[in-house]
Amino acid sequence: MTTKKEIYTFTGFGFDVLLHNVEIKEIHGETYPDIDMNEVKLLTAKELLKGRERLTGKKLKFLRTFLKLSYQKLSEIIDVPASTLRTWEDRGNDVTGLSVPQERQLRVSSIDSLLDLEKKHFEKQIIMTESFDQPLSSKPVDLGLVRDYSFLKEA
Repeated sequence: MTTKKEIYTFTGFGFDVLLHNVEIKEIHGETYPDIDMNEVKLLTAKELLKGRERLTGKKLKFLRTFLKLSYQKLSEIIDVPASTLRTWEDRGNDVTGLSVPQERQLRVSSIDSLLDLEKKHFEKQIIMTESFDQPLSSKPVDLGLVRDYSFLKEA
């Protein structure tokens, strides 16, 4: 059985993420959102990076692990000891000890990493293309495959 939920609160990252217009499936008596987890992770990372709220420990950990940054690499980026990062991540839902310049550097560096990932993804799609269709002058660009997570908001 499948139903559509206008607003679904996803809690799988340790903090609430609101998803809009999500299909909910029932399997063996349990309900699950029918979502592309990689897409949700990417959109969540983007929202965290462009948001104006200070990062909490859980959100810092999400970004670090999503971007596959070790404590050592992140400590080099924002110029704090790796042990300090661990302490900040352990704060859970409390704000980290990042200064505004450190948090700014983290966000800028993370955005650069995301852009590199997306660039590699597009390059791979183009390289793997065997042929291109002949253009049709009136053919619209179809975004029908894009999920409706445009209003992804962190609760």
